Amino acid sequence: MRNLTKEYGIVRAVDNVSLDIEPGEFISLLGPSGSGKTTALMMLAGFERTTSGTIHIGEQDVTLVPPFARGIGMVFQSYALFPHMSVYDNISYPLKLRRMSKLEIDERVRRAMDMVKLPPDKFANRLPQQLSGGQRQRVALVRALIYEPHVLLMDEPMGALDKNLREELKLELLSLQERLRLTIVYVTHDQGEALMLSNRAAVMRDGRIEQVANPEALYRRPQTEFVANFLGEANLVPVEQSSEREFTLPDGQVVRSSPDISVDPSQSYLLLLRPEEIEVCAEAEAMLRGRIQSTVYLGSSIRIDVDTPIGVLTVVAKPNQSRRFERNQIVGLRFATGDAVLVPKEARAG
Repeated sequence: MRNLTKEYGIVRAVDNVSLDIEPGEFISLLGPSGSGKTTALMMLAGFERTTSGTIHIGEQDVTLVPPFARGIGMVFQSYALFPHMSVYDNISYPLKLRRMSKLEIDERVRRAMDMVKLPPDKFANRLPQQLSGGQRQRVALVRALIYEPHVLLMDEPMGALDKNLREELKLELLSLQERLRLTIVYVTHDQGEALMLSNRAAVMRDGRIEQVANPEALYRRPQTEFVANFLGEANLVPVEQSSEREFTLPDGQVVRSSPDISVDPSQSYLLLLRPEEIEVCAEAEAMLRGRIQSTVYLGSSIRIDVDTPIGVLTVVAKPNQSRRFERNQIVGLRFATGDAVLVPKEARAG
């Protein structure tokens, strides 16, 4: 994509977006509702015309090429299966349009159904309404892959599925992508989904890309306050720069910025502390003391909000039968002060 823009009247849904995607890469377009991610995907697919900018697949400029001629597979959240057709006929439909022989169609369909754990002898003659949600999604996926497209586009494909089924299908999709070396562009608002599946993710906001990076870099080294907040829970503490790499917390303690972070002296910064990076400890070993405001039991962890001299901090602790956390309890906290991650503070309207 080069300088891709889409306008609806005075609304600019996608604003000058450029993105290179490598062959065999799994990349997610991630963002809240209205960020422009689905509109960008629809332009890639050819279902939306661009206002300006270009789209290339390999060496070919496909900006004005119709969807059916782009060599792209598409999977929708709603599955978009033909309700009056059997599973076999749904999957074979793209091959019939390409006038393949009956023998080749049959071989491809059966091989593809086996690949996604839908044995042909059991499922080939069923109608979509006779399938579970997960089975319908598998049919939609294999129909999009059956003619070996250059790129697979997926728009919130697991949004309608329950949690356990989503986890199962995500693992299957990863396995399939690695086995077939698929190039996948995946749209989601689910941060965990993007972090788990993607080689890289592009975080979008108001029609623009805020940051493109691998999942760990997005989570550990966000470049903006928006990305820090959007990718999981974030404690963002105001700091004042006291020297080239030293920053002072509201309580007077000093942290040192990571050497690979470039700091602009004219910019205000926030210290990023992920909840799992803060440890509950004995008061004698603590950097901070605070009063527990609330606790939430999450099974494998406990989420604790602690009121401290540098603000309310969210902490994630492991359940421990020998120690309980209760409201109004005073606890000690500590975290690493070297290689601190700083993000620029956004200017607030007004």
